[in-house]
Parts: sequence; C-alpha cells; structure tokens
Amino acid sequence: MEVCPHCGAPLKGRIVSEVEGSPGKKQKKWHEKTSVTLCIAAALVIITFGFIHIITGVVSPYGLPFDVVLKDSFGYRETFVNADKITALPYLAAKKKYPIGCRVLQRENYMESGTVFETRTVRHLQMDTNKWQAEFEQTIGKPQPQWQDQWRDRLATLSGVEGVQAESQIPPTDPEDTGAYNDRGITLAKNAQYESAIAEFSRAITKDPTFAEAYYNRALVYVATGQLGAAISDFTKVVEITPALTEGYTQRGLLHVALSQYDQAIADFTKVLELEPARAEMYLSRSLAFFAKGQYDKAWEDVHRIQALGLSVPAEFLESLRAASGQ
Repeated sequence: MEVCPHCGAPLKGRIVSEVEGSPGKKQKKWHEKTSVTLCIAAALVIITFGFIHIITGVVSPYGLPFDVVLKDSFGYRETFVNADKITALPYLAAKKKYPIGCRVLQRENYMESGTVFETRTVRHLQMDTNKWQAEFEQTIGKPQPQWQDQWRDRLATLSGVEGVQAESQIPPTDPEDTGAYNDRGITLAKNAQYESAIAEFSRAITKDPTFAEAYYNRALVYVATGQLGAAISDFTKVVEITPALTEGYTQRGLLHVALSQYDQAIADFTKVLELEPARAEMYLSRSLAFFAKGQYDKAWEDVHRIQALGLSVPAEFLESLRAASGQ
C-alpha cells in the first residue's frame, strides 16, 4: 500500500506515477483518445450535407451513377434527390412534394422545364389512365351507358347498305319534330359528316332548349372533332336539364381529366357516386384524378373502397401509386 512520504498515511484512491513516484493521471484508452476526433469529423460531414445535394438516378458528367452539386442556400431539406422518383410523378405533384429537388434537377439539366415536363407527364399519365380505366372496366364487365347504347344501336340500324349512298338514308326533315333533327344528326355523324350533324343537333336544341339527348349527342360529336370545351358546355346543359342522369357527369368528368382539370373531374365523379354508390369504375376514375393531383391518401381511400367491393385494382396503377406515395 502506498503511504504519504511525509506523514505515513495511506494514499487511498490515488495513483503514483511510476516514473516520478508522484500522483499522476490514469492513461486514456484508445477510443477515449479518438472520440473527440470522431465527433469533429462527424460534425464536419453533417455540416457539409447542408451545402450539397446528392442526386441519384442520374449519370453525372464524370460517368458516375450519381452527382453532387452545391445548394442554392444552406439547409438540409432534400439533401438527397432521387431523380427517378421525381420524374415519375406528374409535374404538379412533383413540384408540390419535392420543390427543391425539381429546381435542382432543372438547374443541372437532369429534368426539363416545367412546361415541357408537364406536357410529357400529362401525356403519359393520360395514356396510363386510359389503359388502367379500360382494363378495370373490362374486368368488371361494365355495361355501356344508356344513351351510348342508343347512339350505337341507332348507328348500327342506320349502317350503310351496299349500293346505296349514305346521304339517301338520312331521315327527312320535319320542321315540327325535334326528334327528326336529332335522328338526322345521328345519321350524319355516323357518316362522318360532323359539321352537318352538329347543325342538325343545334336545330333540335333551338326547337326545344330542354332536349337533353340532342345536347348529349352534339357533345359526343364535339368530342370526336376535338372540341372538348364545347363538349363540356353541352354536358353541362345535360346535367342541368336532367340532374339525376349520371352519364352527363361521367362524360364531363372524363373530359375534365383530359384537360387536366382534376378538381372539376373529382367533383363530377363524386356526384356520380352520390347518385350511384355502387359505380366501382367511378371510384377508380376519382382515384386516378387524386393520383394526378398528388393527393395520394385520397387516391388510396378510393382504392380501398374498390377492394372492399371485392374487385381488383389494376396492378400497374397500384405499383405507381405505391411508388409515388412511398407506401
């Protein structure tokens, strides 16, 4: 036991230096010696992340599968930017969810300008939407709407007869019969004489401004000729005249989707579901509109409603929704 050289008292809890024979400090272990260095290094790394973006899903000018670029300002938001994930979304949704990432990708020329990107993604989204909608409706065996059935049946009845000119099959005009104008319009439309068909439907409407079928038929011709704004106006008249007829809302909603007017489309699909809660294809249409808007939680809600009806949602749509929503 070590004792004090002056008084002879035991030196409890004290360590005497082997070199000098006097009290000394306990030697530090290796991890204690390096902890300060590690903390400083970690702090430098963390601070560095505040100045850079790490972009994945791209090929850098140096041929690397990622790129490191400086931030416009110090911060830690969107330090890691996944180009594949951002460009897979509609532009409005991408810009809302990843505003800094979009700017960085555009600044570094990894992504087109907003207008070009939106045009491309809208085109692809519409193609995918049409495919998913058709796949789902084929799966559930959705019947054609009543007026579309009438349109197709009447065109089939008035189909061309060999050796007879189409114009000769057009019903005669009865100035007192609005139905006759409507019939002529259908026949003209069948023969691809769209301007004349529109004129006949317009005469029927002039004769009877509450003739909803003529508005509906004219709207279909407007769609065929690419006049979507005019078609929306006619479908609006249809739902004003016959508010309980869901096909007016359905067709108008689909046109709103085609024009990327998703809020209006969602309102129309919601109206259809209020009138016909079992219309499963409308849940999918509304889910697709929510998806295009970037409202993924609501898109999932409609997916779950479809599944609750015992129906399968197109697998590709589910995959895209999972990727976009991170689920």
